[in-house]
Amino acid sequence: MVALNNLKVDKGTKTPVNPVIHSYYANKCKSKKKNVAVGVVMHKICNIIFAMLRDNKPFKIITPQEHCEQYLAAHPDKTRNAA
Repeated sequence: MVALNNLKVDKGTKTPVNPVIHSYYANKCKSKKKNVAVGVVMHKICNIIFAMLRDNKPFKIITPQEHCEQYLAAHPDKTRNAA
């Protein structure tokens, strides 16, 4: 149910409830069947929930690019060197 609620589109504004998860689902639907893509979204949401519980942090919607920027800011020694 949580995965399906995150994939819903608001009827009034025609925007997804969770744009990050919705774009992830749309990207997965290109290469997988819709039922499989929903399963992938469920797995992603479970990982997010367990990370919230592990780190004791509230839920915040961030894009994958923002996540990478935050990670690199917290771990400056992990930056990749251009080959």
